[in-house]
Amino acid sequence: MKRIAGTAVIAALLSLSLVGVASAHTVRHDSTVTLHVKKNGQQADSFEGKVISDRPRCERNRKVAIYRRVKGPDVLIGTTTTDADGNYAFVLPGDARSGTYYAVARRKVLRSDAEHRHVCKRAVSNDVTVAGPPAP
Repeated sequence: MKRIAGTAVIAALLSLSLVGVASAHTVRHDSTVTLHVKKNGQQADSFEGKVISDRPRCERNRKVAIYRRVKGPDVLIGTTTTDADGNYAFVLPGDARSGTYYAVARRKVLRSDAEHRHVCKRAVSNDVTVAGPPAP
């Protein structure tokens, strides 16, 4: 009888420890980011875009970086942050060159503790081409 009770206690303890292991997890949420050129007439052109995800928290207050493709490491033009709906805008600097640009929605940690880690994965837009002053 003691042997059966001892076995039952050990089985119960093992099942509890497995539940603890099973509850700890990492969740990675996908996102996409768009980039469009907006012609502003006499004023500087700008970029507009949106971060889209099945998780609204991955869309709002997301850091977005704008890069220009060049030979060698691409050039960071600037950064911005999305609004509550995932929309962002970025005015091109006055010295912007013609070329190819893209946006990167940076990775965002939603929750990180001993048992849970929820992150929005990094996303890269399609390239867009800007016609402006020629590159040197």
